[in-house]
Amino acid sequence: MARPKEFDPELATQEAMEAFWEHGYAATSVNDLLAEMNLNRGSFYGTFGDKKQLFLAALDKYDEQHSEEFRAVLERPGSARAAIRDWVMMIARHCTGEAGRRGCLIAKAAVELLPHDKDVARWIQRMHRRNERIIANVLKRGQAEGEINPRLDPLVMARYLLACAAGGLRMLSTASASPRDVREVAEIILKALD
Repeated sequence: MARPKEFDPELATQEAMEAFWEHGYAATSVNDLLAEMNLNRGSFYGTFGDKKQLFLAALDKYDEQHSEEFRAVLERPGSARAAIRDWVMMIARHCTGEAGRRGCLIAKAAVELLPHDKDVARWIQRMHRRNERIIANVLKRGQAEGEINPRLDPLVMARYLLACAAGGLRMLSTASASPRDVREVAEIILKALD
């Protein structure tokens, strides 16, 4: 009979996510993870498979924690344009201060691993396509309500907003931009909806 796990796999994944977020994939060794998660090798490999599988689980956890806020802002009832504005401004707030300096785990994974890691590339592409669809649906609603330029292609505009807000504002934040700098750029991004 198999012995029950003596640790919480969810908590261990959270701890691994924090380690990867802080140091990156390559710079976080299995030994670092064992220390961070307070696990022995047998429990680590028996539960998570290997470092790559744990990293993908950490990405899932990060996405789960951050996509809830993303969806809550974008999919709420009311003005679609206001929802898009609030989402972009939410990202702008996340791009300043301590959170801004920490950056985004997914963006860090993309920069570090996307060029040569097919598993991470597939994970990021799935997440990105899902987010494009969510934003495109909000844009279509805004077009139907007369709040957003009807000539815009919703899917192309969703890609643009993700590239500028989720990508560009986060890159701007790494240069220690002030909250005002980030807000000003966010306002220009939103003008594309006109």
